[in-house]
Amino acid sequence: MRIERITLYSVPIDVGMELTRYVASQSINPALDVLVVKIETDSGLIGWGEVSSAPPYYLPELSAGAREGIRHVASVVLGRDPRRVAAILRDISAALRGHGNAKTALEMALWDLAAKAHGVPLIDLWGGRVSESAPVLSVIRIGTREQTIAAFEAERKKGYSRFQVKVGAGEVHEDIATIRMVEELALPHERLWYDPNRGWLVDDAIRVIKALRELSPMIENPCESYEECRTVVKRTGVRIMLDEVIDSPRRFLEGVEDQLLDVASLKTSCIGGIEATRQAMQLANILGIPVRIEDYYGSGILLACVTHLGHTLPRNLVFGLYDYVSDDLPLVKNPLAVVNGEIRLPDDCGPGLGVEVNETILGEPVAILGLA
Repeated sequence: MRIERITLYSVPIDVGMELTRYVASQSINPALDVLVVKIETDSGLIGWGEVSSAPPYYLPELSAGAREGIRHVASVVLGRDPRRVAAILRDISAALRGHGNAKTALEMALWDLAAKAHGVPLIDLWGGRVSESAPVLSVIRIGTREQTIAAFEAERKKGYSRFQVKVGAGEVHEDIATIRMVEELALPHERLWYDPNRGWLVDDAIRVIKALRELSPMIENPCESYEECRTVVKRTGVRIMLDEVIDSPRRFLEGVEDQLLDVASLKTSCIGGIEATRQAMQLANILGIPVRIEDYYGSGILLACVTHLGHTLPRNLVFGLYDYVSDDLPLVKNPLAVVNGEIRLPDDCGPGLGVEVNETILGEPVAILGLA
């Protein structure tokens, strides 16, 4: 069995930045897409992966870079036995530094294909289930008090109990008032945290944390850089959740050693791909650090992948996953379902990721890479 072809598709998407610090703040608003990777073998097996590169004003990546990164390493993949996935991934890493968005899509497809080649669900290739389900988080975008209450109630009715609350779009004193308001609305069993999308200066973050010290709110990645976040923690004595600044497993470990984080968000494209995410998860398991497992955006393909990943950790170490399934992007015919704020791999999960891709909406390929 050998890999014969890699086909790339670009599916346009519209991701809103409403009520975040990115609203109308950029003069260049690039068209965004989901890059879907299809890897085929001479035996007819197919592996699927995807990545949605973030806008370059949000993360240092371009969608075109993901496509070119995969082109660059195609010769490393083509002609190989997909069952020897570890060797292929090692060679990809040696041939391509960085480019976490390219590696996310390509590595996802390779793992899907490898599990199918062995005839097992991906979770089994990764050692089997450690947990039976994983919590899914809901994003709350702030409006008036009445709108915010309504937003919480709507999500609670769906069974959600973990909420990422967006702040940072206005003045610091407004963020302080918002957090006070939301903390009053929280129920005892709920987990809430506040995400300014790296929009606060060091002084802003310190003001917020000191003003709300009696409430002890969890703050997500308040400042632009790791160094700024470290300064905030050192000057307040309050640990935070790190997100986009975790750009490698080594950086995750540094955050633990610097005593900065209570929770880490592992974005596959930020940290360096699926393999880098798995490495950071292994460290989290050893060190007892809860993690979110996610990427910038995607569809049911990404949701299936992060769900398989989440099931390899004890439940208490999975802080939350995102539900990427949307009627606007029906790339998967049989997406995993979120029920009462939880997601679970079915007992009869099929081989690989266990999802069937709706190829009719992919359109024409943007690249077909095959053996010469």
